[in-house]
Amino acid sequence: MSAHSDDELVVLFAQGQSEAFEELLLRHKNGLYQYILSLVKDEGAAGDLFQEVFLALYTHAADFKAQGKVKSWLFLTARNKSLNYLRDHKSLSSLDEQDEEGNEFWHEILPDGEASQLEQLTQQEHVEQIREIVSSLPPHQQEVLYLRPYFSFKEIAEMVGKPIGTVLADCHRGLEKIRKILMDQPEVEL
Repeated sequence: MSAHSDDELVVLFAQGQSEAFEELLLRHKNGLYQYILSLVKDEGAAGDLFQEVFLALYTHAADFKAQGKVKSWLFLTARNKSLNYLRDHKSLSSLDEQDEEGNEFWHEILPDGEASQLEQLTQQEHVEQIREIVSSLPPHQQEVLYLRPYFSFKEIAEMVGKPIGTVLADCHRGLEKIRKILMDQPEVEL
């Protein structure tokens, strides 16, 4: 069934093929769960929110319009549910903190679990160091860097509600900061 697109899988599921839903779940579980966990920083809550996202897809599969945006819909739904969770649990203030430059600052690390595409690009012994560096970036840069392996800049801009130029600048600045930190550390080979 893996030869099907996400849209085709949603249609097949809406027609009663439960294995199509399972394929969607398997296809997106790692990236989506890691994204949610990176936002809420609580494994229990991340698991619950992950289930809520797929429950919403399960419930509304028959109404879903195939437009090639299932993955975007899943991540946007995850983002919205995570932000609602943080707001309800009064943790949203940590997302709104400002750094010295007036940028929003988000204290988080990339979640543990199966390797993300960012981790696959680094050598295993440097993954934790990369996580620490990324966690020191402002939240908007962290989010763009996390989402970039999964989405185009245009899709990220739509998802976070910012102009594409801002998203491009956030990505560039984040990568430059990471590069500078790594270049200043002689034990890290690039």
